[in-house]
Amino acid sequence: MDSDIDVYELLGVSVEASDKELTKAYRVKALQHHPDKNRNNPNAAKLFHDIKAAYDMLSDPQLRSDYDDKRRASLAKRQRLDALSSQRKRMKSQLEKDERDARHSRDQERARMHDEAARFRDETRRDEARRDKQMREHVQREEVMEEVDEMDRSVRVRWSGATHDRESLARVFAVFGELEEVAVAPSHSGRQSALLVYKSVAAAHALMNTRAPGAEVAAFERFWAAGAEPRSVHGVSGTKMPGDGPRLPANEATRDSEQGRRVRIPNISAIDVRSLPGANMSFSDFESLTLMRMRLYQDSLAK
Repeated sequence: MDSDIDVYELLGVSVEASDKELTKAYRVKALQHHPDKNRNNPNAAKLFHDIKAAYDMLSDPQLRSDYDDKRRASLAKRQRLDALSSQRKRMKSQLEKDERDARHSRDQERARMHDEAARFRDETRRDEARRDKQMREHVQREEVMEEVDEMDRSVRVRWSGATHDRESLARVFAVFGELEEVAVAPSHSGRQSALLVYKSVAAAHALMNTRAPGAEVAAFERFWAAGAEPRSVHGVSGTKMPGDGPRLPANEATRDSEQGRRVRIPNISAIDVRSLPGANMSFSDFESLTLMRMRLYQDSLAK
């Protein structure tokens, strides 16, 4: 008889069956599965032999007790295996769920990154278009601003501490545009100043309106040489100039010109001289500009 056969199930009785119940069940099973009555069944003889062996085991109290102990241990082991199998199934199910969730999260993250990359490309294209537009506008303004008064292209800088000459100042401030001349004024009380003359008012305007100057430029105080922002850049930085608006007062006079036309004569007493180029220039700036012009004149004669 195979060791994995449950003899109680084979006889069709419960574990608590009495000897009388075992005998009755054995007779019924033996009669039912006798080989003479099951000639067409090749397994009838083996089954009949197993039924006889099961009855003999359960009829012996010692063998039945040993079998019951072994059967209980086997059932407990099977229950543990079933519990482990159920736990493994739950773990497998959880792992599959986690994998599905992770795959879904990866798909969502991939879609988000794709959308973010597309948005970044769109913003980059818009920024490039905006910079191109600003550059074109800057070039157009520079073309218009090239022929402006020298004072409108001049910036006065002042500093203390480090000593600078024309070359070092030109190196620091050339990042804003090409310099026409740099004139360094004599030092007064430990403070130095210089006059920077750019070739275009756009460069001077860039220096005066830079919002994030480097460490070198931040060490300098910057002033328009004329004392105020030039009218030629009015509207570029959004600032209003003194004297903006109609230049002729309401009480203007008229007279006949030599050609017989009527012309307007402005009342010059109403003009604010502080708004004129160079009105607020200090003596040191005037002196530096004069020396610079004399040097340029001498250089032109030498050529």
